[in-house]
Amino acid sequence: MLWINSARLGRLEFTEKQVIAFPQGLPGFDTYTRYLLLPLEEKTTPVYFYLQSLEEGDLGFLLIDPFYFFTDYECHLPNEVVETLRIEKEEDVLILTTVTVPGTIERATTNLKAPLVFNMAQRLARQVLLEDTSYLIKQPLFIAESEGQGKEG
Repeated sequence: MLWINSARLGRLEFTEKQVIAFPQGLPGFDTYTRYLLLPLEEKTTPVYFYLQSLEEGDLGFLLIDPFYFFTDYECHLPNEVVETLRIEKEEDVLILTTVTVPGTIERATTNLKAPLVFNMAQRLARQVLLEDTSYLIKQPLFIAESEGQGKEG
């Protein structure tokens, strides 16, 4: 059993089979390529996740399922992404977005323009910039929950 000390979650034990590779890293963190994806709820279909770097205990990201908050959200993956992540079946794909909390949770935003795309079967992921959309990089999260919005308008 392997382990890492997460600054936010404490000691985390994991196996190599749980590791998700971001071969290109994440923008601004391109040297960190190995992560754990941890659901923050004990539900069949969790909404909140934590992405913990395995190379830096202080590096982690709060993620959400954007389809829960934005019912009209659409994410069409370019063929290049499907090939790079070796996606064969739609059910292997998990799409999540990063959350930023500037102060209070009521002011939280999520990045709908550049979701994280996971191929859970292959344990591969990357951040994808969606082209030709009006989605926001800093979409208010809780305003959308009541309005079902996610696009400029």
